[in-house]
Amino acid sequence: MPIKLQFGIIGAGQSGKTTIFNALCSANASVGDYSSAKAPNIAMVKVPEPRVDRMAEIYSSATKVFGEIEFVDIAGMASKGSASREEIADKLKDIAYIHAIRMAQALLVVVRCFEDENVPHPRGSINPVRDIVDIESELMLIDLVQIEKRIEKLEHLLKVKHSEENKRELTLLLKMREQLESEKPLREMEFTKDDSYVLTSFRFLSHKPVLYLLNLGENQIDRAADLEGKYLPVMGKNKAVTSICGKIEMEIAVLDEADRDEFLQDMGLEKPASERVIRQAFDLLGFITFLTAAENESRAWPIPDGYSAFDAAGEIHTDIQRGFIKAETIQFSDFDSIGEWNAVKKAGKLRLEGKDYLVKDGDVILFRFNV
Repeated sequence: MPIKLQFGIIGAGQSGKTTIFNALCSANASVGDYSSAKAPNIAMVKVPEPRVDRMAEIYSSATKVFGEIEFVDIAGMASKGSASREEIADKLKDIAYIHAIRMAQALLVVVRCFEDENVPHPRGSINPVRDIVDIESELMLIDLVQIEKRIEKLEHLLKVKHSEENKRELTLLLKMREQLESEKPLREMEFTKDDSYVLTSFRFLSHKPVLYLLNLGENQIDRAADLEGKYLPVMGKNKAVTSICGKIEMEIAVLDEADRDEFLQDMGLEKPASERVIRQAFDLLGFITFLTAAENESRAWPIPDGYSAFDAAGEIHTDIQRGFIKAETIQFSDFDSIGEWNAVKKAGKLRLEGKDYLVKDGDVILFRFNV
C-alpha cells in the first residue's frame, strides 16, 4: 500500500493559510474567518513528476499515477504574541486541534509578507521575523509542556520500581527539555535509532521538518529570493524556505486548463508556482521516487530514502514482496535515452538487483516474483 505523506499547514491568524491551501490543492475552502475554526480543511494533491509523463509517452500508457501529498489546513496558531504556558495548557485540551498537527509528518508554516489594509494583522503590523519566532516558540512550548508531564510521571514510576527502559526514556527527555529551554527546536537535535520509539510515540511538533512559505503580495514577487534570504537567511536541519503569492496562485488554481495556460503565458510563466512548492514539500520529507511503467500504467512510487528493493516491492503488493526473485533495474536517464525495455537489455544497461539493493531516486524497476 503506498505510503501516505501528510503536511500540516499552520501559521498566525490572517497569514493567508487557507488561501495557500486553496492554491496548492485547487480547493475552494472559505477564507477570511478560518483562523478561529476547529475542523481542518483536507485535500490530496499530486506531486509533479515529469519522469512519469515521459514514461507514459514511451509506453503510450493508458493512465498516469503520481505520488500524492495530503495537505491539512489547521486553525491559526499564536496570533497576539507568543503563547503563555496557560494558553498552551488550554490548547493541549483541544484534542482535535493538537491531533491534527501531531499526525502531520511535516509542517508548512505560512508567513505573511503581504500588506492589505482590509486584512489587518492581529499584531498590528507586518513583521515576518516576529511571526516566525512566535510560531516556533509555540511549537517548542507545546513540546516542553508535554515533556515535563512525562518526566514527572517517569520520575514517580522509577521511585516505585526500577526500569532500565524508563530510565533511558527519562535520560532522553531530560536532554530534550534542555534543548527546548535553550529555545532550540527538537529538529536540530541528533537522535539515534534507539530514540525513535520516543519520537514516534509523542510526535513532537518542533521535531517535524518545516517548510517556511512566505506569502507575498503581488508587488513583492520579483523580490522573492531577496525576501527569503532576509527573513530566513540560514536553513538548518530539516528546514527549508520558499515563497509564492497566495492570492495569484489561488486565482490560477481555479481556472480551467486552457485559461490557466493562457494566464501563465501572459505572466511569462511555464507552470504555477504552487507546483514548485508541492515538489519542495515532497523533497523536504526525505523521500525518493522509483518508477514502474507498462502500457496500462506509468507510475511514481514515493519511498523513504534507504529503502531496499525488497521494501519497495512491498509498496506495490505484498505478494510481489513475498515472492521476490529479482529487480530488473535501470536509471531513468538511461531508459529515457534508449526508450524501450528490450532495447535496454540489448544495450547492457539493465541490472539485476537482489533484495538488499538500496533503491535510488529515478530507478525504473520491473520486479520478478513467484507466488
